[in-house]
Amino acid sequence: MSAVEFVGQSAKDSDNGQAATSRLINLYREPVKLGDRTQYTLKSVLGQAAFADLDTVFLRAMTEVDGEVYAVAGGSLYKVSALGAVTTLGTVADSEETTIAGNTGNVTVCAGGNYYVWDGTTLSQPTTGAFDSFGSAEYIGNYTVLTELNGRRVQWSDLADPTTLPGVNFRTSEARTDNNIRSMAIGGNLWVFKQQSIEIWYITDAAGAGVFEPISGSVLDTGLKAFGLVTKFRDGAFMVGEDGIVYITAGGQVRPVSTTAVETAIAEETPKSCFYYEDEGHKICVIRFRDRPSWCFDISTGEWHERAEGAMHGPWTAVQTVKAYDKWLCGTDLGGIYHMTRNNADIADELHRRAVSRTVSNDQELFIIDKVEFIGRVGRADLGRDVSCWIRVSRDNGNIWGTAKARSMGNLGQYEKRVIYRGLGQFRQATVELNMSDPVDVPINATASVVIS
Repeated sequence: MSAVEFVGQSAKDSDNGQAATSRLINLYREPVKLGDRTQYTLKSVLGQAAFADLDTVFLRAMTEVDGEVYAVAGGSLYKVSALGAVTTLGTVADSEETTIAGNTGNVTVCAGGNYYVWDGTTLSQPTTGAFDSFGSAEYIGNYTVLTELNGRRVQWSDLADPTTLPGVNFRTSEARTDNNIRSMAIGGNLWVFKQQSIEIWYITDAAGAGVFEPISGSVLDTGLKAFGLVTKFRDGAFMVGEDGIVYITAGGQVRPVSTTAVETAIAEETPKSCFYYEDEGHKICVIRFRDRPSWCFDISTGEWHERAEGAMHGPWTAVQTVKAYDKWLCGTDLGGIYHMTRNNADIADELHRRAVSRTVSNDQELFIIDKVEFIGRVGRADLGRDVSCWIRVSRDNGNIWGTAKARSMGNLGQYEKRVIYRGLGQFRQATVELNMSDPVDVPINATASVVIS
């Protein structure tokens, strides 16, 4: 008896299929400690349930300010209540390069080179200070910080007053000559992401007024690939560099976390956005594409998986996320805002989960697969019928698959159901694919027992 391992991360490279076959689509690995050893199970990603509808297209940005959700979509600013009620607050420029933040009860928006402030009653455009074409707005230390669009200057508001932009409150990012793209508050400092570099700034105090200064020696020669390709998590950030490599911040540095498969996807199509969410202790950073499943990096395990929608594993339509009302919300370009939850469904559609094994061989000698056995923990599922799954086996690294074979995974109260497939055929090499789409949570052991002869 041997084992087929559903490995810790998706690794299939779209232009080098022979190198690796393993994929986890809508599944990720969860480690479980058993004494002095670790066992892994495959767990479903969070599904989506309806929460609110903005009734417009092209969601640009979302955030939580003082316990309420604000969103920019289709050239308007919206407020979304805990019950999913949507209120239109005013009109802003419509641009893919949009940021939204808070400041002492105010909501600030930067879109299409313009800067807006919602004070709870009125949406206004404050009088400009050092410059009047804005790339991004960020909140840090009771200041709103604005980067210059297609320039190198950074200016900041008065303390706790995002509507006042003194003309003297600015500084130029001077360490490199490349232009700013946007800034983010990370770990108590201001990170200025540029085309070819990153500068890290801090707040000083000069005569009682805040002044932003670059930290000496903190310049990093890694630029941001595109405006939307960076997202924050607690005390850190996740970004796609201008070199096509994916990084996370570690202290005042960045370290690469991408694999060859991820970098190939980025080279084939520039991704559209990055965002972040959490799932039962798993801290997940997402790279979203228009024409393929999203690549998702689990900071907690250091492993990659893929997130898709529909039976054909189309692109995940989520473009932004926000933590609010004790839940994670995600929004799409069609204006829907959804509650991310363990319903094992995507709104009214199935959440089709797939795990593809490494290819196993016997030094290219013929062998017969007599049995493949999985263990799934179905016991709490109550569909009124058995939960089912199906497998396919490939002889050529997943290019052509054999006939799908379905089996029961058990029903309510069956906690250690063994799923057994027999007489699968003769092979020189074999890749096993496991699929399921029933709307139930079924953790599955990450390795399958295999008997060959």
